Amino acid sequence: MRAMLKTLSRSNYAMVAHLEIEPEQEQFVDSLNLVFAQLRNSSHPELEHPFSIVFRHEVVGFFVLREKAALPEWAPSDVITLHSIRVGRAYQGNGYGKAATSLVADWISTNRASVNRLMLAVNARNVRARGAYLKSGFRDTGTTHPGPIGPQNILEYRISSR
Repeated sequence: MRAMLKTLSRSNYAMVAHLEIEPEQEQFVDSLNLVFAQLRNSSHPELEHPFSIVFRHEVVGFFVLREKAALPEWAPSDVITLHSIRVGRAYQGNGYGKAATSLVADWISTNRASVNRLMLAVNARNVRARGAYLKSGFRDTGTTHPGPIGPQNILEYRISSR
């Protein structure tokens, strides 16, 4: 699979607006409208990195990376965290999420060589997403953190040095 990452600006909402997700998943993720509003109003825009996942010139997914002062309270200071990841309903089940994990690890190795872990929080009730993350190489740290709609499991992905 030749998926790739494309850096987005804080005003590129239209490029990912078509990425609808399954109705049962909507409770677990912020709307793209909200995510882009938060990016535009961020006090640390240089530390938040929105990306699209592109396959054959078509945008199939979206996520945001955060680092340093933009990290959530549950994250150690030496990691990068993954947020708002979504693969559009029409593109799910094709390995784009797993490909994105590998591409993010490559991006971190190239652009933030001192970082060796990618972390995320997933709602404990979101069994489908948790399973997809574990299948993509994340591991459960055993830590939980209170989230907006219940406890979140903290997962990590180890990044090998180049």
